[in-house]
Amino acid sequence: MIVHIVEEEKFLKSVVKIFEDVFPGRNIYLVGLYSPKPVQDLHGIVDHDRVIYENIGSREYIITFRKIVKKASLVIFHNLYKEYKLKLRAHMDDINKVAWVFWGAELYNLNKEINNLLPLTQKAYKKSLPLSVRFRRLFLGKLKRHYYWKQLKKLLKNKIDYVLTNIPEDVERLNKYSENNSKSGWFTYFSFDTETVSINNQINKQHILIGNSSSETNNHFDIFEELTVKGIDDRRIYIPLSYGDQHYKRIVIKKAEALFGENAYPMVDFLSLKEYNDIIESCSVLIMNHKRQQAFNTILLAITAGCKIFLREENTIFSFLKREGFLVFSVQKDLMDKNALNPLSVEEQLHNIKLAKELYSYNKVKNKIKEQILEILGE
Repeated sequence: MIVHIVEEEKFLKSVVKIFEDVFPGRNIYLVGLYSPKPVQDLHGIVDHDRVIYENIGSREYIITFRKIVKKASLVIFHNLYKEYKLKLRAHMDDINKVAWVFWGAELYNLNKEINNLLPLTQKAYKKSLPLSVRFRRLFLGKLKRHYYWKQLKKLLKNKIDYVLTNIPEDVERLNKYSENNSKSGWFTYFSFDTETVSINNQINKQHILIGNSSSETNNHFDIFEELTVKGIDDRRIYIPLSYGDQHYKRIVIKKAEALFGENAYPMVDFLSLKEYNDIIESCSVLIMNHKRQQAFNTILLAITAGCKIFLREENTIFSFLKREGFLVFSVQKDLMDKNALNPLSVEEQLHNIKLAKELYSYNKVKNKIKEQILEILGE
């Protein structure tokens, strides 16, 4: 049996679908909730007899966890960023094989040696925080993250069998900062139905999407400044802010509206996947100003929608996509070109879409995940 330790997240349905297609009837999904929620408030309730919802930290969660891992041949932690997951793994017996699906925050947010913020965003964020909040987040928060990072490094020595990601550059960075004795394996949450991909009408494809959340790691303030210098004409600036830091969300909205007026479109409500895709498909340009790896799914969705992608060169996704052959652009080197915000040509869009079809079609991803899990299980 394969046990999945996950939170209630928007990707949950896709995880259940792909693992039930590959290993039907062999999975149990323990889904952690941070507070009791009515079904309609969940990102997407999964009605499946092998999906178990429990409140994180509750007695029922611990009892369920201990019960199901006794029967498991493999336990997959979908991220190890959360404190409770680090504790669960630390106190597990070593009878199970354990895989960790790397998200990025485990390395880039916990490791104090890595600074994810650019100057304007860092200054605006710190300045806006009340003194008591600043102390709690910037000082006590650092202490907590440092403690969690130390715990994660301990696990990497002998408690994690496999680190799973489709971006090898992230494992290289993980190895740089830790004594990682786990093996590397392949996994991604992203795939798509190739039949639905097409070139969209260029006349209706003109807007710009910036970032993926209300996290300061998006470095909104720095990219806003660059766009005000460059000018956006009458384009909409879509800014996804539906999850993350609520305080940071407010100051981003205030700044965006001050700089771009009616052209600023903060996205503060959770959208269905179709609604989100419709907005991406109306955009010709996607700008991700993260220094760290983040928002891979959104970036691939935008690639398959024919968007022009700008990423920072420090971001491992930039070097990864370039190495795979995708046409992507540098925030530092390419964005200030006078034609930077022009859409990709049809030929350039077709190049990226064809490559995405070859690498990330649902069947391709499904088969690679199956091969990887069979290797871990020794089957």
